[in-house]
Amino acid sequence: MICFGREIQDCEFARQREYLLTAEGGYCSSSLAGNTRKYHGLLVHGGRVLLSSMDEYLNGNRISIASYHGTTRAEGLTHLLGFTLYPLCFQYEVGGVLLEKTIRFDGTLTIEYRCTGDGSLRILPLVTDRGIHEVRDDPWFPVENKGGEISVGNLRLRARGMDFTPSPLLYYGAWFVEDFKRGYACQENLFSPGSFCAEGRDLKCTLMVAANGGSARDTHDEIPRTNLEVLKHASSTFFHGNALIAGYHWFTEPWGRDAFVSLPGLLLLQGRIKEAEAVFRYFASRTRQGLVPNRVPDSYNSSDASLWFLRALKAYYKICGENRFFRDMREKMEEILHEYVESDVAVLDHDLIRVAPRSTWMDTAFTPREGKPVEVNALWIETLEFAEAIGVDTPVPSRSAKRRFLQFWNAERGCLFDTIDPESDEIRPNQVIALSAGLFDRDRVRLALETVKRHLLTPFGLRTLSPEDPNYRGSHTGDESYHNGSVWPWLTTFYVEACLNAGEDPLTLRMLYHPILMHLREAGLGSISELFDGDYPHRPGGCISQAWSVGEVLRGIALLHADRERPRISPQ
Repeated sequence: MICFGREIQDCEFARQREYLLTAEGGYCSSSLAGNTRKYHGLLVHGGRVLLSSMDEYLNGNRISIASYHGTTRAEGLTHLLGFTLYPLCFQYEVGGVLLEKTIRFDGTLTIEYRCTGDGSLRILPLVTDRGIHEVRDDPWFPVENKGGEISVGNLRLRARGMDFTPSPLLYYGAWFVEDFKRGYACQENLFSPGSFCAEGRDLKCTLMVAANGGSARDTHDEIPRTNLEVLKHASSTFFHGNALIAGYHWFTEPWGRDAFVSLPGLLLLQGRIKEAEAVFRYFASRTRQGLVPNRVPDSYNSSDASLWFLRALKAYYKICGENRFFRDMREKMEEILHEYVESDVAVLDHDLIRVAPRSTWMDTAFTPREGKPVEVNALWIETLEFAEAIGVDTPVPSRSAKRRFLQFWNAERGCLFDTIDPESDEIRPNQVIALSAGLFDRDRVRLALETVKRHLLTPFGLRTLSPEDPNYRGSHTGDESYHNGSVWPWLTTFYVEACLNAGEDPLTLRMLYHPILMHLREAGLGSISELFDGDYPHRPGGCISQAWSVGEVLRGIALLHADRERPRISPQ
């Protein structure tokens, strides 16, 4: 269980902790100190923020927290006694009167208020209707009361135990501090249709809010009690509409690379086989030139998404074998193998893969990585070996590609080149994907891991560049630092696999996940952030809940607890 006490009366502490509830097509999210991002909203549906927040009063005292014109109205924090995540619940006290507010979201938002003592409640919904990446200055909506159901724009509100009084007004200058820090649009106006009020002893009131066209689904109030249960709970938040989304709040579309890096941990290891099959079909139907789309609907600029697709298919095969679904995928697998190597972003060159600039997962202008990237070619060889093992025709034999791959050994630095043709001797974490695949002998794997550990390993994963490199950036400030120092936790599991290849003790390696699991109590509560700063104290950044962060940590924990044969080391 994730819970806090009076420490959340500290505004900065509360602001740095965000909750997220998801359901098909939408989410409910904010920080414990109110909305700090334009992506926050109590009801977000179809990529649009509909209900931004509530302005709440108990016995005339504001208990809600919000920021306006750059100033935070945080007096409500003085009344906040505690918070629990499962279920999402706030506890308040005003003059000896206790109030418990519980929020549930299953596509419909349900907020329940329970008061102990003589209480007077006044609740004002703050409404907008805009895309999640936007702000809005002119929200004004017609308000209708249809038999107790209040219609406000694309929202429907219904209360139990409270009466509605119409009084349309604007709240000016709602301010989002996190967007301000990032240099984005950070201020907007909000519309209130009126107030829901109740007065009496030991009140019990409920407000339900739904989007027009939205639907509710059954949810289970099982309470995850261990860190692993919390993480498994988080894994269920990424599967939407037969696809996996990449992360919250701003990567809420399906991304091919992210989907298939994370699919084994998010779905296969959780026994969600039918959902995994749906994701494979979703992307298989959208391939072009052997390329799995990087970003749906029409971005085909990824040189590795197709290889991650095939790697995830291999993981599926290991669990499910040659069933009807896999037989359907065989033809698609052969199509990808032969068309991919003649695509716009990847071509076959002396048995290895040469890629277009900015087509790997390190895809900013600051990390073009043209040539032959180490992880792309490791994935290529894994794919060739898998295809050969199940009798699928390949463009080149895996043994010749493996011989060529030996060119990646950088004897001077005692690790792998990040790219060859041209050579890049930057010390980057992409090599751990190759080290985990058994493509080098144990001595070289150990030597490379020592280099990786010395330059890249942090408590939250691997830095994307050595701090000794002149291009290293220790704080995440945007594209320049995105892959030039920021720590990405999803890479931890490939590092762990490589360490197992080198004969390290699984019990010792489990410790690598302890700080990441403690992170479940900060940033995106109950989930794992996209990245962390490369420099101490390694502040979390990027998306508060990232699919491949969650999926790969789940896979790594399962790997370390599995009693099975370790991958063999090639003898060369």
